[in-house]
Amino acid sequence: MCIRDSTYTIDNELLIKINPAWMTRQISEISNKNGDYYYRITSLKPINPDNRADAFESEALFFFEKNRKEKYYTKFEKNSFNFMGALEVKQACLECHEEQGYRLGDVRGGLRVTMPLHNYNDKIKLIKSNSLSLTAAVIFIALFLSIIVVYFINSIYRRQETIESLNINLEDRIKSRTEELEDSVKKLNELATIDFLTKIPNRRYFFELGHKLFSLAKRDKTDFALIIIDIDFFKKVNDEYGHFIGDEILKIVSTTIQDNIRTSDLVARIGGEEFIVLLNETSCDGAYIIAEKLREIVKEVKYTHEGFDVSVTISMGISCLKNEYDSELDDILIRADEALYSSKANGRDRVSIYKA
Repeated sequence: MCIRDSTYTIDNELLIKINPAWMTRQISEISNKNGDYYYRITSLKPINPDNRADAFESEALFFFEKNRKEKYYTKFEKNSFNFMGALEVKQACLECHEEQGYRLGDVRGGLRVTMPLHNYNDKIKLIKSNSLSLTAAVIFIALFLSIIVVYFINSIYRRQETIESLNINLEDRIKSRTEELEDSVKKLNELATIDFLTKIPNRRYFFELGHKLFSLAKRDKTDFALIIIDIDFFKKVNDEYGHFIGDEILKIVSTTIQDNIRTSDLVARIGGEEFIVLLNETSCDGAYIIAEKLREIVKEVKYTHEGFDVSVTISMGISCLKNEYDSELDDILIRADEALYSSKANGRDRVSIYKA
């Protein structure tokens, strides 16, 4: 017995809520003991052997399997009228019957009602021998009993449909909540790794990925180069034109760099006006060619605002992986920073390669 819930009355009497299948069984046992009307729930593969289908019930259940849209099956026999209502397998049914091979949409059970015809025939004779009022009473009783049976069957169907609807709504809510959480995680990850102004990777992302790429290059003994880039006299741009123009210059420079390197390389903003480019499988000579190209392109770009043409230059320092000396990414970074300092000390707007 599947007990769903229990409570107590004000008289401290225990009330137990049970599932529809068990309730149907109890009602059928009471009905079958106390009257000529036969009523029970049955199945082709019952858990309880007492619910095994007889000839009529098997015939009705096979009929439902072949005619899935049909919900009722009736048959007159010599002394009785047989009625069967189909019970379709829902999601809730699989909790108890999944191991029996039940599938959603199958009809594996039914509600069977048998009404004896001899009682009906006796009532017909009584009708013929009595007044019209008695005839009306008998018909009313028969209709009333039929309505009760049909109402009870429909109540079970409605309960199953309600449970199924609640399950669907719950699944939709869980799916919607999961999508919201995934979207939030994605946005948080972007905030943590993307520079809010230039929309390129930030310092944190550069070092997380840079250390991995450094280890791969060192293991595979491939070329690996870093270019540190600094916008010349950027403070002067902010002082003369304002921070709004300064922000626009940062965006232009970052976009120019990103558009002129390979997709396999990495550019990131690591300071206020400082950027870094990581070049995979690139020697110092190759890095110098790329750096000179970037320097010339940035120098030609102009930002026009309210009649002012603003242009900037960049200074760069380059360093490459030395397998026999470098144990971590910072070793290359320190040398590239020294090469950048050399470019600034020698007039800016130039590229310098670190030389020991």
